[in-house]
Amino acid sequence: MAVRLVDAIKYILSKEGCVHPFRLSRILALAELEYYKDKSSRLTDAVYVMGPGVFYIEGFKEIVESDPCLEKKKGDPQKGTKGCIHIVCGETPRLPGEAAGYLDRAIEKARGLDDLELNSLVVNNENFKKLAKKEGE
Repeated sequence: MAVRLVDAIKYILSKEGCVHPFRLSRILALAELEYYKDKSSRLTDAVYVMGPGVFYIEGFKEIVESDPCLEKKKGDPQKGTKGCIHIVCGETPRLPGEAAGYLDRAIEKARGLDDLELNSLVVNNENFKKLAKKEGE
């Protein structure tokens, strides 16, 4: 299917509002893993890079910084708030096929998890090791 990463990001933000990049990347990966489990193929064109116990998405920061419809809000550590990314223009992106359903289910599953639980759910999944490349590869 290979939904463009930027469209998947915008879809999640259009549903969830302002989301911290760490959490956003885990929601994307969770949807990716469910799709891979069901279809044995990729949901998005995201490139996941695995480090020790964590991962990042290659090009994620550049997408956020270069897309005029995505805006970063700074957090305030003194108030205990985290920074986040939100969408500032456009409608919810139309995604091909079943992509929206997989992202919606990942959003829903993530709502019941804190950041550590969400990260563990992704990085400890056997299929994630198949989808992610190791840092430095």
